[in-house]
Amino acid sequence: MKIEKIQAFVTNFIKNLSETSIFTIWMVMLMLTSVLLWGFTTGLRNDITAKTINKILDETGEERMVLGAVSTWHIPGNVSQFGTWYTMTSNENAVLFSLIVDGIFSPCFAIINNDGKLGALIPLTVNADRVISRMNPGLLRVWVDRIEKNAAILKQVLDERDRRRGNV
Repeated sequence: MKIEKIQAFVTNFIKNLSETSIFTIWMVMLMLTSVLLWGFTTGLRNDITAKTINKILDETGEERMVLGAVSTWHIPGNVSQFGTWYTMTSNENAVLFSLIVDGIFSPCFAIINNDGKLGALIPLTVNADRVISRMNPGLLRVWVDRIEKNAAILKQVLDERDRRRGNV
């Protein structure tokens, strides 16, 4: 009697284990596929975003246009975590980032002058324009300081890369 119970338990355990392992393998493969697709399409996503930003800049009358994304791989600090950095036709840098204020997602584009100061803060949607116009000036100053700090780090790293390549 005990042997039959043990055999039933082992059989049930193996059946549950195989079903669980199949589900787990399926989930791992789904995650792996998602991560690989996300990683390999970074350039394409950045190009599509740059074209969209250029359309918005053209509509706002801005003469400067986005050239392409800056690779922030191996840059120290929070530069790569802050947003997507771009180079502009005017040899300036810019960052695409999002504010979430009062639960409203607000994508913004900040153009950094060559002296490292914020040149223009361009809201990319109507909601972003409303959020920025109603935002507490102190909070807006914090965001501007973060942008300028990260832009200084990025400029220093890009200048060092150019110096190493002999472009300067």
